[in-house]
Amino acid sequence: MQYTRSEHIKIANPETDMDKAYEVVDAYIKDTGIRGKNVLRIRLLSEEVLRLIRSINGYSDIEFWLEGDRRVSRIFLETGNNMDIDKQKELISISSSGENSAQQGFFGTLLSMFSMEDYKDSEWSLKDYQDELRRRRQEDPYTQSAWEDLERSVVAGLADDIEVGIKKGVIKVTVTKDLSESLSSISSKAPQKVTGCTFIKSTNENNPRFYDEADKLIKELDVSAKDAVHLKLILEELAGMLKAMTSDYQAMFWFEKYKDECCVKLTGKTTMDRSKKQDLIDTASNRKNMAAAGIMGKIGDIIENGLLDYSEVSKLSQMFGGASVAYGSMGIYGGAPDNMYPGVMWSLRDYRESLETVQKEQGGEEAWDELERSIVASIAKDVLVSVKGDRIDMTVVYEMVG
Repeated sequence: MQYTRSEHIKIANPETDMDKAYEVVDAYIKDTGIRGKNVLRIRLLSEEVLRLIRSINGYSDIEFWLEGDRRVSRIFLETGNNMDIDKQKELISISSSGENSAQQGFFGTLLSMFSMEDYKDSEWSLKDYQDELRRRRQEDPYTQSAWEDLERSVVAGLADDIEVGIKKGVIKVTVTKDLSESLSSISSKAPQKVTGCTFIKSTNENNPRFYDEADKLIKELDVSAKDAVHLKLILEELAGMLKAMTSDYQAMFWFEKYKDECCVKLTGKTTMDRSKKQDLIDTASNRKNMAAAGIMGKIGDIIENGLLDYSEVSKLSQMFGGASVAYGSMGIYGGAPDNMYPGVMWSLRDYRESLETVQKEQGGEEAWDELERSIVASIAKDVLVSVKGDRIDMTVVYEMVG
């Protein structure tokens, strides 16, 4: 897929310049080859992002452009921070509550980023905000209100992530949309049911209470007995993968149910200190224990490599039966030619398709057989992994059998 960068434009006057912004969006869609319902998703998301930023930031000039391909697209905005106290009061007054409690919601949180008076450098991520609400919503009554506010937001509902950074009074907003086919039926609809969460740490991955809580969450979904067994198998495989990881971690699991599919969701924070990095590098250098066993082992390896510097990752090539198969690069998507977006996005579905092309090569057949033996690979429609900084996000898409 060809990586595309749209024209950069300045939006100075919302009455005259918005049509030009929509032209840029349409040209980008054409150049990337985005088709079907994804065209509407990118158009709607671009429109809502522009409207949201405009409502927050008044009439400051906004630089606007898009980058990506037909698989992953990013919407970029850069603007100055010109919000005065009167503008802040106006925005608070039009919130649903008319009180400062609006800052507990999605809109209020973004507003607080734009209205900092001292221009202190800071960053905010929709994913981190969602995680915080998930942790608190069952204990804090105000959090439930903030969660409902988040669910009502068109932008938050359509986007996979929104990152806001402020540095020296310049605000940069990056909105990411993953258009993967396996996500098509769940990325545009609200789930019929979302369970509560259960937590797992590197210090308690064998805790039977975790699996008891997982059973309770699966019961919340009200799925067939066969689907419940499959979901539990997937969860057990994910927990086993975490257990095998070198790094320390703290992860949160939950389930989402749609019309024909369920998702197992995992999000967590992990650390990879210098000594652990060196251990991995030494292992690769000594040619010992180099093969990541099983497809889940390879997913865990991709996560750990995603936490390493690029120069160190290059030293950690893996082996299949004495022959190199670059499984770490197979299934990778969503990057840019100049590596300007640090992190890794990987898909089991893409990995499977890539492996088909090298199946008859030395080492390829063994890798394919390993994939065929995997429980997760055999029952999951797709596994999507995202690693950025110290954060891990995974979505296992499962098609219900009833």
